[in-house]
Amino acid sequence: MKLYYNPLSPNVRRARLTVAVLGIQVEEKLVDFSKGEHKSPEYLALNPNGAVPTLVDGDFILTESRAIMQYLASKKPESGLLPKDEQARADVSRWQFWDAAHFSPQLASLAFEKFIKAMLGMGEPDASKIQEALTNFRRFAAVLNQRLQGKSYVVGNALTVADLTLASSLMYAAQTEVPLAEFPNIQAWFSQITALDGWKKTGS
Repeated sequence: MKLYYNPLSPNVRRARLTVAVLGIQVEEKLVDFSKGEHKSPEYLALNPNGAVPTLVDGDFILTESRAIMQYLASKKPESGLLPKDEQARADVSRWQFWDAAHFSPQLASLAFEKFIKAMLGMGEPDASKIQEALTNFRRFAAVLNQRLQGKSYVVGNALTVADLTLASSLMYAAQTEVPLAEFPNIQAWFSQITALDGWKKTGS
């Protein structure tokens, strides 16, 4: 298998973290956005969105980080990252979809305004957009914080791709100064995930 990646992307972090936790071998291929490699005809043939990550497994090409996570986890069902039980598996998907629709976009907006803009020379942060993202972050973080009340993991009693999905959205929590201290259940859970060897191997 080959994984096309860029280390700055939380979406890529999801895929690489899954690989690391599973302990499987994947060939990594850097996609250099500064050189426009994501817009090259060769790459667009693999991923028409010009985004990362992209997984190639023989003749099978898969995009979208959360789908890649489930596919990788299915390679090692004994890992439990993708539960065998139908309801638990559906619950994992639910939290992955919830992350994509609600949680992750707020964190991505904060990262863009607070440091990616400057990195790309795109001007000053927009204070109104930062405030909007923080308001929405608090709204959705309250939902996750409640979910984690009395729980070590988002689904069931063991690590799943739901945990890896949501933790990767918080990849830039320190840099963006999101108010995790307001959500002690998330803070405790996130500390547990970031202590994993797989997290340490896949970035900051």
